[in-house]
Amino acid sequence: MSKFNSVISNKTINLAGGKAFSHNPETELTFAVLTTFLEDKYYESGDERIERIKNLIPQCDSLFVSKLALVTRKEFHLRSVPIILLGELAKNRSIKHQFITETIERVDDMTELVSYLDGKLPKQVKRGLRHALLKFNRYQLGKYRGEGKKVKLVDIFNLVHPNPEFANDEQKLAWKDLMTGKLKSVDTWESVISTSKNKKEDWKRLIVEGKLGYMALIRNLNNFLKNDLDRETLQCAVEQLTNKEKILKSKQLPFRFWTAYQNVKGSKLLSTAIAQAMDIALLNLPSLKGKTLIAVDMSGSMQSGAIEKAAPFASALFKASDDVEVIMYDTSIKRITLNGISPCVDIVEKILQNVDGGGTQTSLVFQYATKTGTKYDRIIILSDNESWTENLWGGSVQSSYIEYKKATESDPFVYAIDIQGYGTKDITGQKVVNLSGWSDRLLSFINEYEKGNSIIDYIREYNIETHLPKSNG
Repeated sequence: MSKFNSVISNKTINLAGGKAFSHNPETELTFAVLTTFLEDKYYESGDERIERIKNLIPQCDSLFVSKLALVTRKEFHLRSVPIILLGELAKNRSIKHQFITETIERVDDMTELVSYLDGKLPKQVKRGLRHALLKFNRYQLGKYRGEGKKVKLVDIFNLVHPNPEFANDEQKLAWKDLMTGKLKSVDTWESVISTSKNKKEDWKRLIVEGKLGYMALIRNLNNFLKNDLDRETLQCAVEQLTNKEKILKSKQLPFRFWTAYQNVKGSKLLSTAIAQAMDIALLNLPSLKGKTLIAVDMSGSMQSGAIEKAAPFASALFKASDDVEVIMYDTSIKRITLNGISPCVDIVEKILQNVDGGGTQTSLVFQYATKTGTKYDRIIILSDNESWTENLWGGSVQSSYIEYKKATESDPFVYAIDIQGYGTKDITGQKVVNLSGWSDRLLSFINEYEKGNSIIDYIREYNIETHLPKSNG
């Protein structure tokens, strides 16, 4: 069977001092980039993460890195990491202009890339950006003009000189207006609020007129409270927020609602709406078949924000699938009883309330499974993979995993999800998947993996289709 973690033979030491396993460069790079945020970690700063990615890029095939940039943008919807991948290739290697064009999904992706390259654009980058400009209409160009930024949209035009011959009539006029300073942002909520003299009335109008997209609605709930919107307007926001059709169309997954729920706890109306929307969003999750064990790391190193990601994820998995057991661990196992009828938010809070914050001993997960004798179809470990040395609690993660399989005569899929994306692995095996970082697409990849698909092979075989005029520069 193909594996996400390819062939692993080299042992290494994780940042906490325990035994772990290293990967080949392409797998390491893939794990490194599948992290939603380049933020400070408990063991590793954001700058160190960027340096690790940059150091891995020269060790990988340029075409693989190009496809990885495309997959992380289109499939994982990440923004910063694809810019780093494209930028480093443009600086030091080679890249085909089609990958620049196809990876650009928003106007400000272009300004971010040019800023990363400090305005020094190789020929293929210029060509890719010229093609990318043809993707965007007047509304999009006006929304992301980038006024006040280091690199503005008008700078892109001055650097790459797109040919109007290949633009449609609307684009030609928009390009002309941009260059003459006449292109303005239309009535987007961002432009309205940024220039508003009466934010309360403008928020009210945007809500009542349905001018806020679903994600904008979720992200601005706290602003509604800060601006003391009347109950009638808030009720209008609630109706949109809990609209099943809107939730399904938005494809938002349950764990994306947790931060919003925390922000509006002072409002019974909005917190209740968020709780309802979070449960409806379960319909956007694929259901896992068979028996699943979810193990949530509650150690001290998880307290730097990782537990706030792990708990909603575990809650959603528990609610979305039929036969799921949830345990928590640090230097001991804590089995928590959950009710499938309970709202997602209540399950998240119960998980968080049970956090102890000791050391990390992932081997206890497999020792627990061995003791119960349960044959799981899959075991999902939500951790930062920073287990301590094998001598402290009797048995490494790897040896405990092997013992579990032997004792129960089972061979489950094991998903070791490194929430923080530190890059070291505690366990390896034919059906072990080490995923680094956090993404909404983790469940989709779990389902694909159990069908026998490999993320590395998926990236290698990823096809690019460019529908833009090839003669535009």
